[in-house]
Amino acid sequence: MTTTPRRPTPAERLLERETVLAELRGLVRGVRRGAGRVVLLRGEAGVGKTAVINAFTAGLDAPVRVLIGGCDPLAAPRPLGPVLDALTGLGAEAARALASAIDAGDTAALYRRLLALLHDGHRWVWIIEDAHWADGATLDLLRFLARRIGSLPLLLVMSYRDDELDAQHPLAVALGDVASCAALTRIGLEPLSRDAVAVLAAGSGLNADWLHELTGGNPFFVTEVVAVGVDALDRKALPRSISEAVWGRLARLSTNARRAALAVAVCGPRAEPALVAHLCEAADAAVLECLDAGVLIADGETIGFRHELARRATLERIDTYHLRALHARALAELAKPPIDPNALAALAFHADQAGDRDAAMRYGIAAAERATALGAHRQAAELYALALRHAGTTPTEQKVIWFEQHALASYLGGLSGVASWREAIKLRRALGDRLAESEDLCWLSHELVLSDRVSESDEAAMASLRLVQDAGPCPQLAQSLLNMAELRVLGWDPAIADFADRAITVGTQIGDDAVVIRARGSAALARVVRTDAGWEELEAAWRQALATDTRGENAGKLGADICAAAALHFDLDRADRYVAETLEYCRERDLFTFEAFLMGIAALVALHRGQWAHASACAEDVLTRPGLSSFHRIAPRRVLALICARRGEQPSAGLIDEIADSSELHQSRFFPVWAARAEAAWLAGDDDTARSEAQSGLVTMGFDGNPWLAGQLQRWLRLPASTAAPMAITDPVNPFQSEVTGDWQGAAAEWTRRGCPYEAAIAQLGGDSTAVETALATFRGLGATTAARPSAVSAPPPPPAAPGSASPNCAAPPRAPAAPTSTLTPTG
Repeated sequence: MTTTPRRPTPAERLLERETVLAELRGLVRGVRRGAGRVVLLRGEAGVGKTAVINAFTAGLDAPVRVLIGGCDPLAAPRPLGPVLDALTGLGAEAARALASAIDAGDTAALYRRLLALLHDGHRWVWIIEDAHWADGATLDLLRFLARRIGSLPLLLVMSYRDDELDAQHPLAVALGDVASCAALTRIGLEPLSRDAVAVLAAGSGLNADWLHELTGGNPFFVTEVVAVGVDALDRKALPRSISEAVWGRLARLSTNARRAALAVAVCGPRAEPALVAHLCEAADAAVLECLDAGVLIADGETIGFRHELARRATLERIDTYHLRALHARALAELAKPPIDPNALAALAFHADQAGDRDAAMRYGIAAAERATALGAHRQAAELYALALRHAGTTPTEQKVIWFEQHALASYLGGLSGVASWREAIKLRRALGDRLAESEDLCWLSHELVLSDRVSESDEAAMASLRLVQDAGPCPQLAQSLLNMAELRVLGWDPAIADFADRAITVGTQIGDDAVVIRARGSAALARVVRTDAGWEELEAAWRQALATDTRGENAGKLGADICAAAALHFDLDRADRYVAETLEYCRERDLFTFEAFLMGIAALVALHRGQWAHASACAEDVLTRPGLSSFHRIAPRRVLALICARRGEQPSAGLIDEIADSSELHQSRFFPVWAARAEAAWLAGDDDTARSEAQSGLVTMGFDGNPWLAGQLQRWLRLPASTAAPMAITDPVNPFQSEVTGDWQGAAAEWTRRGCPYEAAIAQLGGDSTAVETALATFRGLGATTAARPSAVSAPPPPPAAPGSASPNCAAPPRAPAAPTSTLTPTG
């Protein structure tokens, strides 16, 4: 029985320290030749100095003797504490000689005996940790050894926190004294990069970008948050280890400096010194003390905490009364005219925290409108939400507009606006505004699709159309018709053409170019999905939207459509081009809802290309983003499920089941999920379940569905390497269908041309022994251990088809009963 190797915990990993370790090992080799060296290993608190030292000393071989000592943050530091610690690594006689000199206070004898010890024929590595807490005698020892290090067989490694040293710090003075030493090496440890944080966060449910921003890449903070997991900051308090570490540093400050730190924490991630000066007394000197102690850092003309986690831990030290008072003082200062437009969001935040409802609503709306104008949709959504919390007595005519703006900003920012659309619809109905109610129902319909509530989406779409179908040409009718067309674009519903044509007609009559462009794009997408024709028309509509769309949702929507269609057809080069261009467009405009979807498509493309590490990274990036709809999670969950299944890792079934449990599987975007379920069953050796899943998908889809989706299911209905008779498909249109008709060579060649190594290998399982060996080698190279199992290359023939079920030789399974209409974009 084989088991999956245990994944190391974040605390056990040492990332981005290879260069430092290599340098230290090189210096040890120099010591072996009799050339001593002093190494000053610096870095902020928690950056991993001890972890580097432990890894370094663990890799030293027997000829090198290692002494380890440390300095402690004591009110009265131990004289020569690191020497006393090191005695445990010496022989009894040498330890007694040094101890007696220390006890007698005989510095000359200590130095003399220490030099004699270091010249006893061995090579030495002496570690002194946390030298920023060193006593004066230890610092004198550093000066003494540094002047003689070149003739000693000693590598002296001293670690210290450089963020806690000001110009008057005793260690800073000592470092200045040894600065001219020729045998001195300085090594600085930097915080982890975003990529390294992503490695530590993998599988934790934490988003790597968010975690890196929150922790600044500090390894201690990263590992502590990862250890708590995805709920780390949903609790009332931070992980205790982080809070205590931050509070310990605050405790070493003077009273005024602590008050300054608290004031800066209240101001937000970055604070203006002038504002801080109005929140605490003697601010200039207090802030300087915080800077010298490394509690705060200066960034241009602002000051702030080195890490956002440290700021949040500091806020925990402020009681509710004083916290509200500080926010009120900040509000009063920032509200003095003339008000800086860039301070509107801060004003709204301080007003909210100070309990000033009127100011919170006033500044919140102003800040949200400014954020919308700047394209910062997520910030706008947060600010509208803040203002609406205080809008209880606002007139309905005004409040409904804010709900609509909040819902739209949420949608563009990748968050759910369903609740706000529902509230806006209720208010529009109360006002008797049928046109606006119809428009809001359109938006609600669109967002319900993203939540996998397709039946509800259809109901909203029909309600929207009923309100305006007799209104004559107007923007609301055009939008409603467009929405009906988009809902049917993947349902293989002939009504798509009618709705698209009517939307184009009305859009042309009222001069709404955006509706015309999107309707043409939807009609073209329907042709692409059904027949693989219409690419030029679809791309033309997308290009027009890119050139004319001011807000971004039309270009983002059509870009998502064309990228998904390319991935669905395994046209990977086309998909890569479209994804790269659309991602750039969406990121420039903060269109998070489309950007997240595109990252899912990028994950699929990487999966098809055999770039599974990149596919996993893209998928995890999406799945760990807060607030995204279930729609955005379908493709990345499928990617991770298939990678896990192919590698024989446990989470595969659970990931696929999560999609099935939360989705309406009769919808076309979920047909690849049927194929994933079938493949996972085949990889687990359960051929009967694989056929059953494939047959269910085919019957549900109906005979006239997309041939690429049908082909994926037909593969698992017949099974790779099966001895069953080939399927009778006239004019196969893709390598899936070539494979099931018995043309494994043509299928494998086409998959190879398209850059899909795993799919090519699956096709080769139906070939001769050479082809099978080539397939197995491909599986091993990809890490697809379960696909390389012996039973996978010899599948038994399928059982006879049950009456009324789809036959394996039937290219067109029976049509299922009519199902609700489909979503907007495929997921490949």
